[in-house]
Formats: sequence, C-alpha cells, structure tokens
Amino acid sequence: MARPGAGAGATAFVIVPLPPASAVAFADTRHGWVGSAHGLLGTSDGRTFRIETRSAIIGISAFDRARAWAISGDGFVLRTSDGRRWSRLGVPHLLRMQFVDALVGFGVTRDSVLVRSDDSGKSWRQARAPGPVRSECFTTRRDGWVARGGSVWTTHDGGQRWARARLGAGPQELPDLGCRNGDVWAVFHEGAAAGTEGYHVFRSLAGGSWRPVLASPFQRKLPSISNYAGPFSVLGRGGAVFTGSCAPCGSGTATLVRTRNGGASFTRSTRRGPPATAVDFLDNRRGWIVAGRRLLRTVDGGRHWRVP
Repeated sequence: MARPGAGAGATAFVIVPLPPASAVAFADTRHGWVGSAHGLLGTSDGRTFRIETRSAIIGISAFDRARAWAISGDGFVLRTSDGRRWSRLGVPHLLRMQFVDALVGFGVTRDSVLVRSDDSGKSWRQARAPGPVRSECFTTRRDGWVARGGSVWTTHDGGQRWARARLGAGPQELPDLGCRNGDVWAVFHEGAAAGTEGYHVFRSLAGGSWRPVLASPFQRKLPSISNYAGPFSVLGRGGAVFTGSCAPCGSGTATLVRTRNGGASFTRSTRRGPPATAVDFLDNRRGWIVAGRRLLRTVDGGRHWRVP
C-alpha cells in the first residue's frame, strides 16, 4: 500500500506493509515474551509460559527482565514494569517500536510518522524526520536511523539533523532496519517473482561506511540468505543473525545465516518446516524464533532447535 508523505517540497511516497504476525523478545535466557494473534505469553524460567494478555500482539520491546512494551493488533501500546502485569497506554497505532532506556522510546506509526515517547510510553509525539519513514532503529536517545525506499538516514543528535545514504534502487523498495550499539543493518525487499524475491542487505559498523553483504539468488556476487529474506536480529560488534525461507524447495525449508565479523563470512544452517516470522538472539549461539505456531529455541547458533 502506498501513501503520500507530508512535508515541505516534493511529495514522498512510502509503501506501507501489513503489520508483523508475531513477535518475540528475551531479556536473558530465563525472562522473555512471545506474541501472536492469540495473545502474549511470558516466562520467568525460560521453559514454562503464562498467558499475560489475550490481545493480538505484533511487536515487543524488552528493556530488561521487568520492563517491556508491546504493540497490540488494535493499535494500543502495552507496558509492564514487573514482567507480569500489563497496562494499556495510548493508541499511536505503531507499526514498530523500541525503547533505548526505561523512559525513551521511538517508533513508526502506520501512517509512516516517526514518533518518540519520553515517559515510558504514556504519550507519544511526532519526532523530526526526513519525511515519511518505513523503518526506524535507535540505540540511544541521540543515535538512530530511519529508512524509506532505497535510502537510510542517520542522526547523532536525536533527529535534529539527518545524513542520507542512497543504498537501494528506488522508492519501490521496502527497507527493514535493525541496530545494536553502533551497528546498523538494513534489508531492502525489492519484490518477488518465480518463487524468489529480490533483496539486498547492507551494514554499517560503529559509524562506518555502508557495505553490501548479502543479496537474493538473482545475482552471484554476494552470498544469499535463501529465496526469501525474513526477520533478523542484530547482535552488535559485527554480529547479526538472518532468517530466510524457500517454499518451492521440497516441502519447504527455513534457513538461518549468522555472521560474527560484519559479513566477511557467514555460517549457515537449514531445517525443514515453516519460516520464522519473528527472531531474537542474545548472542551468536542463544536465540529464539517463532515458526508456525511454535516457539523454538537454539543454544548452538541454529544447528539444533527445540521447544523450550
């Protein structure tokens, strides 16, 4: 779906996708949450899960084992301060969000507006941005990135000034950003044909220049994740974990691709089954994915998976 963006000068267009179908976020190996159309589940031991709300959940941001936020399917922001009880806050109709500390969070609304909260999610205000945005990611109150079409903008003063990097082919692309510490990774989805989508993955480490590191099987210069690129998790210090899938491959395969050195090399593992719709890794070995209607956990970087 394409929407015109408000702003001075020329009109910018941004393609707005459907919200995610699931979400997962862990603060450590014992404390985390998983959300889907069926509600929000939480755990305090990493094995047993309790129902914490029956609202559909499309996004989760976990700051620590007690403080976390979630986006409900009907647009509400939910918050917990004890890791168990959740309260409904405002209705900014967010598509995604993350909190950089206990008070300050950033998000993108379903109208492609960058917003900021300074009171733990109680209220949200429009933040300064270079027009409408499709994706955002902040690591501190001052350091962040936004993306639209084939471009990524960087700020180091909380959005007062933005520097643009043109990475993709054009405005029709769907960018997805992930960041941790000073690292930021961007996946540009370019559309699909014949069972394969076009995509490119770029990264910038510790404020450095952007470099392409992965791309779709339509090309041969860069390694691929799989036929389709899925959700990913950024670890920082050059580390990242990507998921992908290939529906035409037999009964369907799902792939996990990891790097510890900024994309200089990758480790790959593939399993049979549905693709990951959400992923969260604590480090290069310990992580979780939502696949189908199951939460799966790995402690060896995706070589083996089991239900917690």
